[in-house]
Amino acid sequence: MRGIVDMWLKFLSQDQVEDIHSASLKVLEEAGVLIHDHDFLKFLADAGVNADFDKKRAKIPSALVNECIKKAPKHVTFYARDPKHNVEFEDGKIFTHPVGGAANVIDLDSGSARLANRKDVENLTKIVDALPNVHTQCMIVYPNDVPERLRDIYGVETILRNTSKNFDATPYTDESYPFIIEMIKAVQGEEELRKKPIITSSVSPTSPLQFSSDVTKIMVRATKYNLPIAVLPCPLAGATSPVTLAGTLVQQNAEMLAGITMVQLLNPGNPVQYSPRCIPLDMLTGQACYGIEATMMNVGCVQLAKYYGLPSDVYGLDTDSKVLDEQSGFERAMGGLLPALAGANALSGAGCIESGITTSYEQLVIDDEIFGMIFRAVKGIDFDEEKLAVDVIIKVLQESSNFLEQKHTLKHFQSEYFRPRLANKDARARWERMGSKSIIEVAREKAKKILAEHQPLPIDEDAKKKVQEILETATQTLGP
Repeated sequence: MRGIVDMWLKFLSQDQVEDIHSASLKVLEEAGVLIHDHDFLKFLADAGVNADFDKKRAKIPSALVNECIKKAPKHVTFYARDPKHNVEFEDGKIFTHPVGGAANVIDLDSGSARLANRKDVENLTKIVDALPNVHTQCMIVYPNDVPERLRDIYGVETILRNTSKNFDATPYTDESYPFIIEMIKAVQGEEELRKKPIITSSVSPTSPLQFSSDVTKIMVRATKYNLPIAVLPCPLAGATSPVTLAGTLVQQNAEMLAGITMVQLLNPGNPVQYSPRCIPLDMLTGQACYGIEATMMNVGCVQLAKYYGLPSDVYGLDTDSKVLDEQSGFERAMGGLLPALAGANALSGAGCIESGITTSYEQLVIDDEIFGMIFRAVKGIDFDEEKLAVDVIIKVLQESSNFLEQKHTLKHFQSEYFRPRLANKDARARWERMGSKSIIEVAREKAKKILAEHQPLPIDEDAKKKVQEILETATQTLGP
């Protein structure tokens, strides 16, 4: 990492970052945020926030925000059921995870889009469990073959059985969260859950600057167990936030700081992640539109996270394309590489197409390879006397030899170059002899191979039985 850490990509100067911070504090202090939970608003008032109970508004003093930022831990670990998958966020390291909450999936056999089901949750989770460059999990799709009030609970149960990686277990609503927590307790035990939780949670303000009752209740439950919390503003530039990129950066940052402040007031030192999801509105179509401006805002958000010393998680491999085509390729390449070069700690979006509405098995496998290439770019060019290879150049010239014969080549070729597993590098004649397969066909074959052969680390049988009992209780309590 020597060299590149000192040359992170920046779209904002230090003065501009500080201007966004000051503007965000002004918004929070003068306009505040709307809190839809009376009890939580009272909690904030008791903690020093200027609360208007009639208007349900909390105006947060700048000094309190700054104090809470200091309490947020700068080093965060996402623990996994298998410790080899633990993720430690620190400057210069980058991790990845899939898209979350998609409704549709591209069927692995027919190639047609359809509603996702519980089997898709299982299969996609199993594939991510096997992919080396996708480090944590989330509920990639929701199981539409389960009653809506139970989809998040059934999803968590399915994920637990099919991965030993950390995963985001954010519920639909607060009513299902207790069942999810009980499932994790059954696997980890309550004490271990508090010390090394294998799940995280996300809380999303409603733009502009509102926190629903469900969100604040989820926040309260999560902080009781010291769960890492990703604060996840989702402003739509031009609709629910200013049309200007700088204005949206100010608003999302205000929403972010409000969320971080609330988490630290609930549980000082609770791990938090700076996880914005800024995206523009296409004024011609009225659709949320992933493009270069979203990527530029992601870079700005990474800079803001670095300013606060907090781990960042931003959009990565997103696309508006409905299929795996050139548009998907160039949008996810730009969207993933630029924030990575800015120093993002985590990139999202593996498997995503159609702005996150749909997931593709093949794209998920391809994205693992894209992430590998991004990691190689972020690593930069190693630069020392041996890598300069002056002696090797002179030797080859003096001996009229070639570089393939040199021990230097054998020593360094594997570490210097990323070796793709899907992208074809053969000459055309060999590629044709091997079946003239497109990368989508190769990825489909790999996905099916993983599903046929990969065996995730199983959970204890007693824990599995307890989880099933909790699932049955939830079904009786919340089911139709």
